[in-house]
Amino acid sequence: MIQQKSLNQLLCAATVNGRFREMLLRDPAKAIATGYFEHSFCLTPEERDLVVGIQAGKLEDFAAQVYCWMSGNGNGNGNGHNGHNGYNGYNGRNGNGLNGHTSRQELLPSLTAVS
Repeated sequence: MIQQKSLNQLLCAATVNGRFREMLLRDPAKAIATGYFEHSFCLTPEERDLVVGIQAGKLEDFAAQVYCWMSGNGNGNGNGHNGHNGYNGYNGRNGNGLNGHTSRQELLPSLTAVS
């Protein structure tokens, strides 16, 4: 069972729709507020903070940061990305690994299956 259903839905929407994907990468807060067609995303405050704080140029980098956070049971204690210290592991802080992309390979098959 996916605990972070809305995060998964957000990533799925970005995978299948280029316009939504670009909005999510450029302005995550606007993407969340706008929703995807008739669907709105019911993110927890922690999930919203995570998504709004991500800075990524490509969806796979965005998804890798989300996956890393989710792998820490959605509490920000995942492996992290970008190697920054502090702030509960959001957006890769408390990261370990080269630019935090240690878990990217595990996420890509699930994104490929969606597209």
